Amino acid sequence: MSELHRIKTPVANLLDGEGGALDRQLLFGEGFHVLKIRNDWAKGYRHSDGYKGYVAVEALADWVEPTNRVSDMGAHVYPAPDIKTVPVLHVPYQANVTVVGEDGPFVELAGGGYVHKQQLENLTDLEPDYVRTAERFMGVPYLWGGNSQYGIDCSGLISTGLKGAGQKCAADSTDQEATLGVLLNDENALQRGDLIFWKGHVGFMASSTHLLHANGYHMKVVSEPLAQAETRILAMGVGAVTSRKRIMIE
Repeated sequence: MSELHRIKTPVANLLDGEGGALDRQLLFGEGFHVLKIRNDWAKGYRHSDGYKGYVAVEALADWVEPTNRVSDMGAHVYPAPDIKTVPVLHVPYQANVTVVGEDGPFVELAGGGYVHKQQLENLTDLEPDYVRTAERFMGVPYLWGGNSQYGIDCSGLISTGLKGAGQKCAADSTDQEATLGVLLNDENALQRGDLIFWKGHVGFMASSTHLLHANGYHMKVVSEPLAQAETRILAMGVGAVTSRKRIMIE
């Protein structure tokens, strides 16, 4: 049996063992099912997709059902409903929050603190143009396993974009290639939103010619000509493109 908790820090690292390597991250308000606790580490899995790993116990709080989502590229959590107070926390874009009260232009959060209403949206608000969501991360530093504006990797950028559109998405690029979209052949002209996969790498087409991706060469999220990326990645020994896929959102 597992016990559902939520993340109370801006992001929490999901590691492959107690104090191990970074696999993925969870955002403030995300659910984490705890299976076992030992040595200040909780072993379990992410509520949204079942991704397994270890999270520091200090990052966890009791579960409360989220009511809203951060719509700006981060929001300050204040100790009082006043923008002149010193923030106690900064929560990232797409973080889930639970509103328990209102005070003027502010809302009070479960667990304490206040956020301005302008920085929140309903959980049902979606952005069908998932590339537009991903483009908000332009210039964000590359971080292996990252899932937020503080640092993100190639598969994290894909899952973040699709999350904004309300689409289920695997966490890692290998699983994304196996489960997302329909396969395109060489005769299909590329368009905005198409996925380009290499072994261990993925990006969105921002247009018919340019690729949007988080990568360890530029060490950030960039848009560049696909042909340029293909040439460089091939020269680095990663190999050629393994598939091109198109996502159908109804």
